[in-house]
Amino acid sequence: MTGSGKSPPYGIYYAGVFALIVLLIYLRLENVGLIKQLKVLLAGFLLVGAVVAISYVVWHVRNMPTTPTAVELSRRFEEVRFMSGAQFEVFVADLFRAMGHQATVLGGAGDQGVDIVVNRRGERVAVQCKNYQRPANNKPVQEVFAGARHHRCVEAWVVAPAGYTRGAIELAKSTGVSLYDANTIRKWIGEVDKLEKERASETESKTRHPSPENTPISKEMTEARKRAIWHPHPDDPPDS
Repeated sequence: MTGSGKSPPYGIYYAGVFALIVLLIYLRLENVGLIKQLKVLLAGFLLVGAVVAISYVVWHVRNMPTTPTAVELSRRFEEVRFMSGAQFEVFVADLFRAMGHQATVLGGAGDQGVDIVVNRRGERVAVQCKNYQRPANNKPVQEVFAGARHHRCVEAWVVAPAGYTRGAIELAKSTGVSLYDANTIRKWIGEVDKLEKERASETESKTRHPSPENTPISKEMTEARKRAIWHPHPDDPPDS
């Protein structure tokens, strides 16, 4: 199954097309002259195009990462088409690590079709990375499916930004291999951004409201109690 991330707001595109169709029907029913029809259609196209463009810009700005790690990963992903296969494997491994998973890059001739082994919530996942210019075919699916068993992994993934052929998708469905594309990578970067914001918020909260046992005064008092020698007071009741 091909993973998907946050896609552009296609709903606004469909709404724009629907609005233009309604406009065409209206002009046909009103028997408006040809010149006037062309003027109205041109105005409609310009209006719909402006709304779609503004909506896309707003969506893009709202979904841009803002935390340092996510921004760096996003910058690297923009240059993914210039990466070698090995560089892309390192990028994907760094992305998994930023999401909080352990990732080991294998690479080389003896990897048995597995480029990265990811420890995800205690489960080993075999990942093959294919930075092709065109959709990946079913060969990576075959390789990672066999390689996952060799490396004792419970899941097998292929990460290919350009997507997959129909044959690859069909084979992945029958073998249980998960396919991830550029949209998924953007989604993962968004998850990194979210995680960093949560960590920053927790750190800020602890700074503003430190736990009593962690304050310097409490630590000094605790150390002083450890060093103190207890002397009974004359008014203290006798030990039973």
